[in-house]
Amino acid sequence: MRAALLLAVALLVLPGCKPKEPPKPHPIVLIGIDGGEWKVIRKLWSEGKLPNLKSVADRGVTATLRTAYNSSPVIWTTIATGVTPREHGIVDFVVPTPQGDVPISSDVRKVPAIWNMLTQAKRRVNVFGWWGSWPAEEINGVVVTDRALLDLDRRVSPASYLPTFQEEVRRARQEPSLFGAEDEAEMRDRAIAKAAVTLAGKPFDLHLVYFRSPDIISHNYWKYYEESMENRDRVPRSYEAVDQALGRILAAAPKDLNVLVISDHGFHAAKPEEVKVLLDMDAVLKRLGYLTRVYTYGTPSFRQVKLLRFSLAGREKGGRVRPAEREALLRQLAADLKEVTYESGAPALTLREARGREVREGADFAVVVQLEGASPTLKFRGERIEGAIESVSRISGTHTRNTHGIFLAAGPDIDPAAKLEGIRVHDITPTLLYGLGLPVAENFAGKARTDLFKAAFREAQPLKTIRTWGTRRSAGARTSKEDEKLLEELRALGYIN
Repeated sequence: MRAALLLAVALLVLPGCKPKEPPKPHPIVLIGIDGGEWKVIRKLWSEGKLPNLKSVADRGVTATLRTAYNSSPVIWTTIATGVTPREHGIVDFVVPTPQGDVPISSDVRKVPAIWNMLTQAKRRVNVFGWWGSWPAEEINGVVVTDRALLDLDRRVSPASYLPTFQEEVRRARQEPSLFGAEDEAEMRDRAIAKAAVTLAGKPFDLHLVYFRSPDIISHNYWKYYEESMENRDRVPRSYEAVDQALGRILAAAPKDLNVLVISDHGFHAAKPEEVKVLLDMDAVLKRLGYLTRVYTYGTPSFRQVKLLRFSLAGREKGGRVRPAEREALLRQLAADLKEVTYESGAPALTLREARGREVREGADFAVVVQLEGASPTLKFRGERIEGAIESVSRISGTHTRNTHGIFLAAGPDIDPAAKLEGIRVHDITPTLLYGLGLPVAENFAGKARTDLFKAAFREAQPLKTIRTWGTRRSAGARTSKEDEKLLEELRALGYIN
């Protein structure tokens, strides 16, 4: 007996005899739902809906994912990097530049994202729609950026994948889907879902798919959902669309994978409802016959307070208003603005004196856009003012840094009895790395939730750490020809002013 034991030990140390390698971890699919809220999911489950999310929950584990920062691109970048905004560099929806704010982009990020980490480890990873992923980085896999439907360079990576993706978009427009084809956000998710299904059938280690439309729809239609009004199905339908996409991805993917579903934050009612009116003040001045004497000064259409100036002789080039005429002109304009109304008859515009900072910015006076009774059309003495109002949006759903998100996980390595109290958005990247058998950085803000995994997995895959996954050279803000379009979307949702 002792001889046999000695022989076994000797064999372990003989040259060429290596310890048994732990089994290769199973691939992971992660589905990100922007604004995913437990109250909606559980209500739909009670109605027999969202069967694919229910299957994940029944087979695995659910928890509340604790959020932070209250800004989706900041949270999703934190999720993808494992570090705080101060370290990863994305701290808002936009980046200030001398030419004005521009939307955040991957160039701003100062650290590797998990797709860079997996590429460094020679693992295969695909990324679909992740906020802030444009311009696409070269990775060991495919990137379909958040701007993939826009006519921009590096909207996908590798560049050779673009014709394939364009064909996926064409097919996505034609094939049935619960994501709408008319709304731009839903069409983006529709195309991303289609591409993600196709590539789910090919080898990968990590498959990241992000859907944004539930957040946009919840901002605009939460009131209708909660109060069972017309359009009350818009919010539930966005969840059903994600559930359908999840089912299709899992049907196409290998059966022996782990799946995680997360959201960056949840949702609740905005009280009071927030109204956004995008109004071209110069169009109003033109219709009222004042534009050659008064003009909007340095105020974009989304600002509620419009700064105005007289076209003063001797101050403005070609100015025709003499200083002595200003008071009478102001009284006349104030009287006429009182007759500018919304379709309901509610007053639309109020003139007032310019205040401190407004005066320092160069305003002679200000006009305030009234929000009560706002409608897409303005009238002056009963006649329509064409082209003045660009849009009216009502934000009835919102969230804060304490409106927590969702977490679901299932698969061969997931422990259905796991207790995940306190799991945070900072923990996602460390947990994914651990689940793929890769080292977790000591400088991460979160930790690997090893308790998500079965005891056999934890025994076969002891936690490995490294000091850091490194840094990334930030190229700073990048502009594109689509920036204004993207900024308008953010303004309409109340994210920026």
